[in-house]
Amino acid sequence: MKVAFLIERSNFYRLFGPIVDRALARGWQTECWYDCGQPRTGPKGSLFPDPDALPAFRHGRPTVRAYRGSTELVALLAATPLDVVISMRRPTDAERASRARWFGLQYTLDVGELLDPSGATRHDGIGIHSAYWWDRVPDCLRILAHNRALPTRSVPEPVDDAAVNETLRRRATIVGIPELDQCQGIDPVTVRRRLGLDPVRPVVLYVPFQLRSIPPRTFWLRHINRRGRLWQQTAVWLSGQRRYQPYVNGHWSDRGVVEAVRGFCDANSAALVVKTRDKDPVPRYLARCADRVLDDETYYPARILELLRISALCVVTCLSTVTYEAAYVGVPSVCVAPSGDDLGFYPIWREWFLNTEPGGSFNFPGVVYARGLGEFVGGFAKSRLADYPLELAMRAQYVEKFVGFDDGKSSDRVLDAAQSLVETPAAGAQSAEGRA
Repeated sequence: MKVAFLIERSNFYRLFGPIVDRALARGWQTECWYDCGQPRTGPKGSLFPDPDALPAFRHGRPTVRAYRGSTELVALLAATPLDVVISMRRPTDAERASRARWFGLQYTLDVGELLDPSGATRHDGIGIHSAYWWDRVPDCLRILAHNRALPTRSVPEPVDDAAVNETLRRRATIVGIPELDQCQGIDPVTVRRRLGLDPVRPVVLYVPFQLRSIPPRTFWLRHINRRGRLWQQTAVWLSGQRRYQPYVNGHWSDRGVVEAVRGFCDANSAALVVKTRDKDPVPRYLARCADRVLDDETYYPARILELLRISALCVVTCLSTVTYEAAYVGVPSVCVAPSGDDLGFYPIWREWFLNTEPGGSFNFPGVVYARGLGEFVGGFAKSRLADYPLELAMRAQYVEKFVGFDDGKSSDRVLDAAQSLVETPAAGAQSAEGRA
């Protein structure tokens, strides 16, 4: 088998890294193709896929090739016969002209990048996280259609649920989240030693507010969330937005959240470790009170998984799906949840995904503990680590629902599904029987 992985951003290795390693372990001819036509500046500039920065794999070294954009990819596909291409986006018609089979991988909502609202897809096979996500694919497509229509204020393209479900029945396989397979190879002792952290001191991992990524559409985001008290109070007085006076009085803002997390760590003799992203720089007030601030130095192994492996508790903001990774690793999460109105999330985003309804991704007692903004700021510093236990039975339910599998074999499921495309091409990917 000869397989190529399309690396369009450096962080693709979070998902692809374990699959590349398993392909090498199987003795497959494994290649990583870098799209060097991606931007070097702007919000994604830090994720430029550098062919000279290949991760260290445990089972060998893949062949590396570079191309610039779709036209050069078409030429590369014509010159380099493959059995399978594994990607996170749909191929063009020209890219599909080669004999290679295409297998697309979901990454939460981005499953909507693998097929059209009409149900059409150019992928021969699609890997889905879990049965829950399988059922939510039409809803993911609706969210993405809404997002695409926003700039022109046009009507979103309608989603044909029946056609989408028929495509999934013929093409999809439940594989889990391959990224999480790498957890087995991360040694917490080694991570603590490399990062200079005390070998026994509890670690609280903080995933901060996305100050740049979320557009400041609301009064709370513009005038309350990261502002000082004088600015907040002046804005409330001048605007007449008296309903925000409790926010000012109670420090219901990012600064208040940070103070509560620092207070919690002090009360529990824990280290505060902040995980950052290049596109969301850490504000000075957070950097000053953190014990360590760490960015994505590597994506394979993934820095977030390394930090979770040494953490006793994870505190997330902005309804981050880091909760999935934390649950898999066995770390309880506290989800700080400002209201959807304050965050400015559109209703379609909040219907089933970005909310704290019980049983959802961000409110699953025993795994993820949801706390409103005022509740968190006012009470978190007074609580204890023991107040947020990980309940194993609830964790098993959470992982099955949102992640799919807990056996470290998701990468093998991807490769098995890809291999079946080559060996039985007329069959497409696994059918709905894969949901059992």
